[in-house]
Amino acid sequence: MADQNTSNTQPTEHKPESKMKHIVSFGAMILLTIAAFVLVLRDVVPVAWVLPLMLGFAVIQVLLQLFTFMHLDQKGSLYYILFIAFGAIVAVISAAGIIFMP
Repeated sequence: MADQNTSNTQPTEHKPESKMKHIVSFGAMILLTIAAFVLVLRDVVPVAWVLPLMLGFAVIQVLLQLFTFMHLDQKGSLYYILFIAFGAIVAVISAAGIIFMP
């Protein structure tokens, strides 16, 4: 009978700092979502501020998602960051082109 390497079948252990980072990021995203709902439902800020604040909350949530759950803060993720940045640039140019079409 051949010896099997059991290190591949066992789950990898995560560092406690990593778990805490995920929990804090998730909590921050939940709080940002609640804040966005409160902004809209309760008329907390002037109407002109709602859209910029919502967009700011969305950008923060996207960054938290990318760097916490998509692990873009780890080594070797430069290509992924470049592709995401290029996609964001193309999306912004496309949206601007559609908005400003005659």
